[in-house]
Amino acid sequence: YHRDRQVPYFQDYIRRYTDMPLLVRLVKKDGRYVPERLLRASDFVEGLGEDNNPDWKTIGIDEAGGDPIVPTGSIGFRWGEQGKWNLEEKKADGAPVKLRVGLKGAHDEVVEVLFPYFANTASNGFASTDHPDTLMRRIPAKRMTLKGGEALVSSVYDLMLANYGVDQGFGGEHLASSYDDLEPYTPAWAEAVTTVRRDQIIAVARGFATNAEKTNGKSMVIIGAAMNHWYHMDMNYRGVINLLAMCGCIGQSGGGWSHYVGQEK
Repeated sequence: YHRDRQVPYFQDYIRRYTDMPLLVRLVKKDGRYVPERLLRASDFVEGLGEDNNPDWKTIGIDEAGGDPIVPTGSIGFRWGEQGKWNLEEKKADGAPVKLRVGLKGAHDEVVEVLFPYFANTASNGFASTDHPDTLMRRIPAKRMTLKGGEALVSSVYDLMLANYGVDQGFGGEHLASSYDDLEPYTPAWAEAVTTVRRDQIIAVARGFATNAEKTNGKSMVIIGAAMNHWYHMDMNYRGVINLLAMCGCIGQSGGGWSHYVGQEK
C-alpha cells in the first residue's frame, strides 16, 4: 500500500493532511545519526522569506522543483496571517504546491540512522525479544544549507517507514524478508509479544487497508475506555492513529476512530 505499490488515495491523503512530507533534521549523537526535530523556516538564512513566526513554520520539499518550501497550515500561520492557517496545498506566498512525500529518488545520500527499541526488556510476565536497544536503518536524506552550516534532513514519512522496519531498498539491521521473520514489528514478532496469531494480524491489516483503498478511507476503529485504562495506552493509541492516517481514514464519514467514551477524546 505504501512501499511495493503506492495507493493514489493514500499518498494524496498523507501529503495533504499529515506531517509525513515534512522534514526532520538528522544529527550525530555519539558518532551515529539520530532524528532530531522538525526543520523550521527559522533554520534557514533569512527564514526562507518568513518573518512572521518563522520558529513555528515547518518545511517540505516542492515535488516539482525539489526546493525547500514553507507550506501553509503549520501553527506559525495561526497568528498574524489571516486566511493561511489551513490545509490548502499552497506555499506561504499563496502559490499552489505539491509536497514530496518521501525523499527516495530525490535524495543526496543514504544515511544510517539509529532508532530506539524498547521491547528487548520486560517485567511482570510481559514478553520481550532478543534484539539490541537501538536498531540501525538506512534512509534517504538530503543535504541543506542552514544558518548554522550544512545539515542532513529526511522526511517524517521515510523515518516512519524505517522505524517500522519497512526497507525501501537501502538495507539495515534486523530487517525482515517475510512476515514470518522474528524481527521487530513483523506479524511474527507481534505474535511472540502479544500471543495474537500472525495470520489473524495479517488478515485484519489487509482487510482494513484494502477496504480503505476501495472506499477512500471508510475503515473504522471502535475502541475506548477499556484499552484507555490499561498499560501502554498512549503507545497503543499512537499505533491506532498512525494506522488511520496511513489509510486516509481520519475525517471520513464511515471511517476514522469511533471512541466510545467521548469525553476522553
